Amino acid sequence: MISAYADEHGYQTNMIALELRGEKRNTIAIIVPNINHQFFSNIVSYITNQASDSGFVVSIFQSNETYQQEKNIIDTIIQFNFAGVIASLSMESVDGLHFNKFKKHNIPLVMFDRVSDDINVSKVVINNAEVLQDAVELLVNKGYNRIAHISGPPHLNVFGERQRGYKLAVKQFKLDYEKIITVNKGFSMEDGKVIYDKLFSDTITPNAIISDSSVLIYGLIEELRKKKIKIPSDVALMAFGENSIMEIIEPAITSIVQPDGEIATTAYNLLLKKIKGKSDNRTETIMLSATIKVRESI
Repeated sequence: MISAYADEHGYQTNMIALELRGEKRNTIAIIVPNINHQFFSNIVSYITNQASDSGFVVSIFQSNETYQQEKNIIDTIIQFNFAGVIASLSMESVDGLHFNKFKKHNIPLVMFDRVSDDINVSKVVINNAEVLQDAVELLVNKGYNRIAHISGPPHLNVFGERQRGYKLAVKQFKLDYEKIITVNKGFSMEDGKVIYDKLFSDTITPNAIISDSSVLIYGLIEELRKKKIKIPSDVALMAFGENSIMEIIEPAITSIVQPDGEIATTAYNLLLKKIKGKSDNRTETIMLSATIKVRESI
């Protein structure tokens, strides 16, 4: 009867609170969609190093891009009474309301990259729309006029904003060609191969492609090589993400570089202020700037 009532009214057992009442909490949780993606693994690495210097332990959770797993993770974090949380949404999460549980249990939350307007917490984002406009402008100035955009589900802020920036640039430069391909389940090399068919089965094909994921680009490059389509003479490529592969692949891929270290440091410092009670209930949204590193692929 008691457990049924607790489930119905959203109560949860807080094991550490029961066992160690009054003891200082020193564990921070990081929730990421996929630890295998370079961007998120970089964020985890930066935060872990900073937390260690501050005397905190970090637990890493990945949602595997699923809403249900994200909800389960939230319940686990509450159960073990973590000191605070830094999180980025899964692809399946159409809103962030399930994160409001943290507020009920006095667990501070900071969101980064994929954030939600539905919850009133501090956030760290980048200038997604602006940098997509800059990317299109760069390609137009190099003579490309059929620019496609590979993106994720637009209900997530990062992809919705990038698609908005892309459309604004297409309109600004009066381009006749506009093509957005969305991937809704997570980014993989296999998706890049599927995207090739979607882009190059049309009568009019792109002569430049901007991808919101470097992983998708790798699969696309494989297909382009099979079809003997040359980069950049036949099609130019540009992708979000910066790692050694982007530099050593031939031709080297032009990157839209997110300031991973600055994102991590900013998110961690915002959370630390909350944990230490040095900030009031006001929230901050801090926007940082991405840059474009031009290489041989355009």
